[in-house]
Amino acid sequence: MPTFGKTGGCTAPAVWLIEGYSGGGQDEDDMSLDRTVYACEMHRETAEDQWLRGLAPETQPARRRLYWCGQFTDYDPEAGG
Repeated sequence: MPTFGKTGGCTAPAVWLIEGYSGGGQDEDDMSLDRTVYACEMHRETAEDQWLRGLAPETQPARRRLYWCGQFTDYDPEAGG
């Protein structure tokens, strides 16, 4: 069951959705989506480098709903470091 939360103290609207993948495959089918985190422009690199806990990042513009910087969803809390 996914868990939800917020990391960091930023309260800016998110403009980036960063997905964190685990798995060692070259093919996307071998990868597993384990965490998503939203970030503002200022915290994009922090989200990719720290908030994903070592998972491989895939970054795209945030769309459709308003999210706040630091909001995350863990699909597999055991993945990542």
